[in-house]
Parts: sequence; C-alpha cells; structure tokens
Amino acid sequence: MARIVIDHVTKLFDKDVLAVDDVSMEIGDGEFMVLVGPSGCGKSTLLRIVAGLEEVTDGEVMIGERIVTDLAPKDRDVAMVFQNYALYPHMTVEQNLGIGLKLRHMPKADRAVKVAGVAGVLGLEPLLKRKPAQLSGGQRQRVAMGRAMVREPQAFLMDEPLSNLDAKLRVQMRAELAQMRDRLKTTTLYVTHDQVEAMTLGDRVAVISLGVVQQLDRPQALYNDPANMFVAAFIGSPSMNLIEATVEGGSLRFADIELPLPRTKDLSAYGGRKVVVGIRPNEFEDAALVRDASLPSLDVAVDMVEELGAEMNVIFTLAASPVVTDATRAVQQEAEETETGVLGVGQAAEKAVCTAQVDARSRIRAGGRARLCVDVDRLHFFDPESEKAIGSSAPAPARPDAALDPATEAGQPPEAGPAV
Repeated sequence: MARIVIDHVTKLFDKDVLAVDDVSMEIGDGEFMVLVGPSGCGKSTLLRIVAGLEEVTDGEVMIGERIVTDLAPKDRDVAMVFQNYALYPHMTVEQNLGIGLKLRHMPKADRAVKVAGVAGVLGLEPLLKRKPAQLSGGQRQRVAMGRAMVREPQAFLMDEPLSNLDAKLRVQMRAELAQMRDRLKTTTLYVTHDQVEAMTLGDRVAVISLGVVQQLDRPQALYNDPANMFVAAFIGSPSMNLIEATVEGGSLRFADIELPLPRTKDLSAYGGRKVVVGIRPNEFEDAALVRDASLPSLDVAVDMVEELGAEMNVIFTLAASPVVTDATRAVQQEAEETETGVLGVGQAAEKAVCTAQVDARSRIRAGGRARLCVDVDRLHFFDPESEKAIGSSAPAPARPDAALDPATEAGQPPEAGPAV
C-alpha cells in the first residue's frame, strides 16, 4: 500500500480545453478516495493522469515514495479496473485472473495459489473454468476486480466500474466492493458520477466541477455542510431546493412566504439583501403529521405527487426567483442524462420548482394544497454572487505543497492551502 499525492496538477487538451485545473490532494495509505462530479468535469482525466495514461501539462504525481509523473503506466505499480471489464474472451476466468502474473513471469505454482486466494475472496471458485461469455455482468466485474487484486499493487484505480450494471446488481456489487475495501485496505482512487456510490464507499469524497475540486471531505460532511451551491445541489437526492430570498429584519421572505431567521446562522450582514436559501427535500414534513406545532410552515399548491413506498415526493411551484447558475445547470444536465429524476434544480421560467419528501402516510394529493413544516435551523444559505455557503465550516481540500519535500517524507504533515 502507499499514499498518492497529486500536486498542483493541470491538464490542457489542444491548448484551450482545460480538463483539470490546478488540482492538489493527498490520498492516504489505505484510504478509499472517491472522485465524483457530472460528466466532463475532469474526474476520469485525473484518474488517467495518476495511472500514466495521460501526460500532465503541469504539476507532479507521487505514488508511495516515488515521483511517477514521467514514468510509464507499467512502472507505477497500480492496477486499474475499467467500466467495460476488458476481459480476454478466449480465456477462462482462471486465466483472466492470472494473466498479469503470467506476463510478469511468476512461476505457475505461485500463480495458482494467488488466483485461488482471490477467487475465494470474490466467490469465483465455481466459475474458474468458464469464459466471459458464460458470465453475468456482475460476475464479469468481479473477475475484472480480481485481476487487479491478484497483482497486489500499491494502489487500485477504478473508473466507474459499476456503471454498466443494472440497478439491482449495482446495489449488490456496491456492497461487495465495500466489503472488499474493508478487507484489503488498499489505497484506492475511485471515479463515479453516482453520488450514492460516492457517499457509501468513500472514506473521503472530492466533488469536482469544471476541473476544480469544489470540496473534499467525509461523505456526511459534504451533505451536512456543503461549501457552495454546486456541492449543495449535487450531493443529495432529490436535490436540494435552491430559492432566492430576501433577509428583512428577523425574517426570511420569498414568494408570499415569511419564515423566521435561523438561530444557527448569522445573516446580519445580509439585511435587506438577497440570499439563496437551500432546503433539503427531507427537511419538509406534512404539517398534519408533525407533533411540534411551533415549527414554521408554508402553504403551497401541489403540482405532482410521487409515491415511493416509504415516502412521497411532493412537487410544488413557488412564485420566487429561480436559482439557475452554471453549477445548478450542470447538476440538472447530469440528472437528465442519467435519468435520476433530480428535482428542485430544473426551474420554470419565472418560478422555482421545489420538492418536499414527506412520510408516506401523508394525505397530500396532486392538484390540492399542502401545509409543509420546516425547521429553519436546518436551512442552508449561500451568497448569490460568490455561490459560497454563508457561515460554512467546511474545510478546504488539502493542498500538499510540501508533500514532495524531503521534510514531508520524514513525517511532517503537508501544509494546508486556501479554500477552493
């Protein structure tokens, strides 16, 4: 195992397409780091740079104690798992698992021991004599992971390995991958556009947009304390409702609604000014089911109801200015491409479309009206110009400027840099 240091890495294509913009981060020894973001954000390019499949325009990459920026992929001691499995169709599972060891001229007896061990871990023993065409998608992906595992590399690099699987199988493979992560504790850099994978698998998650790391933190911290509007809209499903509001005295006003200001955030600097208020769908509740009558509420006209079994999505429109930025537009485009049905980001021309996720016992119905309660102390606030969170305690991603310095290798921590 080994740490991976990405030090001020920039990647330009054709001199004018900036795919990765001055990214710095450190993946600790044995850490499972996830890169997540919409299509085209630069996450796969960054992974390929670490693998040596793309040259850097600027910056350095270190794996273990070696600077590998100019080394060929075969000399970096990493193993990749691809989206498309990349198995040899004419070889059996056993031969596919052992092909990397064979190319390294490992004795046949030693290869057999290692292949048997990995097959046992992944439950592939009954399939060793089959060929890829005789396997299901999940079995093929396990073989692809096993081929990487059998090499015992310093690090695993995984590029959307579950994206070709159907929804049910993806959940199963995600659980198996989590068990493998806990058992092997090998340094892993994992790329996905699926925030559920990111939140459930990552020790830490880097949210990327337009080649820039927007926030790097523990999964729950990203959800509870997003650093800016992009992270707020991207993390969480259904997406956070973003509404333009005005701070007036001790109240928050939007559309024909007035809510008290939260006690947990100081908005005094925004008196008489616009802010963007963020409300998670699950922070709403049907007032008819809430015991705490002191919670403020809003009365809305219901456009649509999605009954999902354990809960209901209530979609309603407010006569408030919609919040449409490059960040929210990218999130909505990703939702449309992946058909995840992210709600609360797509907006009507002059109205904000919002989503409330309430208890399935609710009697709210489409075409009627609903009174929804919300705890204002759990709202999020963002500056409409900078798009940064107001009063956020989110830490900046570590910028390992000292990571390639001899003093750092002697055990001193890397120096943290400014917020992204």
